[in-house]
Amino acid sequence: MELEHSLATLGLTASEIAVYLGAVSLGEAKASDIALKAGIKREAAYYILRTLREKGFIGSSIKSGVCYFTAAAPEKLAEFIETERERKNTALKDILESLKNLKKTALVQPTIEVYSGVSGFKTVIAKLLEPKNIIIYGYVPEQTLHILPATFHQQFRRKRKENKIRMQVITAHGPLTKELASLDKNELRTTRFCDPLLKSVDSMCYVLPDALVLCKSNEHEQLGIYIKDESLAKLQRNIFGQLWKTLK
Repeated sequence: MELEHSLATLGLTASEIAVYLGAVSLGEAKASDIALKAGIKREAAYYILRTLREKGFIGSSIKSGVCYFTAAAPEKLAEFIETERERKNTALKDILESLKNLKKTALVQPTIEVYSGVSGFKTVIAKLLEPKNIIIYGYVPEQTLHILPATFHQQFRRKRKENKIRMQVITAHGPLTKELASLDKNELRTTRFCDPLLKSVDSMCYVLPDALVLCKSNEHEQLGIYIKDESLAKLQRNIFGQLWKTLK
C-alpha cells in the first residue's frame, strides 16, 4: 500500500497504478496479460496504457504485428521527475528502490521502446544522459529544439557536461542553432551545418555507442524511439563520420 500511495503522489490514478505495477512485474507483455495482472478489463487496460505511455511511464514495441508494452526502467524515472514539481521528486525517492526490485523480476528486456507526448519525448531524450564519458553524434534541426522549454535544455546541457558527454552535431542554420554553436567551446560540443539535409525537418537522430534515439517533434506530434542495437549504431556512426568530413 505504501508503494501505491507514493505512486499516487506522482499524479497516477488507482487504475494507472495497477496497470503500471503490472507492467513493471511482467516486463514485456501484451495488454491482455497486463490487464489480467492488474485485475481490470482488457478494454480499459488499452486506454490506461496509452495514457501511461503519454506520461512517459510506459513504452511499446511491435513484434510480428503484436503490440507489447513495457514499463520504463524505474531508475530512469528520476530524470523524468527532475523537471516536474518538487513534490513529485520527493515521492519518487521513496518508491525508486521498490520499483527497481520489482523490475528485476522481468525476464525479457525490450530492444525497442516507443514514447509519445511531451513527457514521453523528455523521457527518451533523457536516455542520452545515462552513459558517461562518451561521444554522441546527432542530427538536430532547429525546428525540433522549440518543443521543449528553455529550462529543460539548460538542465540537459548542464547534466551532459557533468557526465562528460561530448557531442558532434549536424544542423541547419537558424537563429537558435547559430547561438548554440557559438557556445560550443564551453559545452563539450562541436557543430557543423548542412542546410540541404536538415532545413525544415522536424525529426532528429542521436547515435550512441550501442543505441539510437530517434525523435519527431512538432506542435502537433511528439514521438520518441529508443533502439538498442550495437550493429545499427555502428553503421550510423560510420555514415555520420563520412558526412562530417565534408562539412565545416
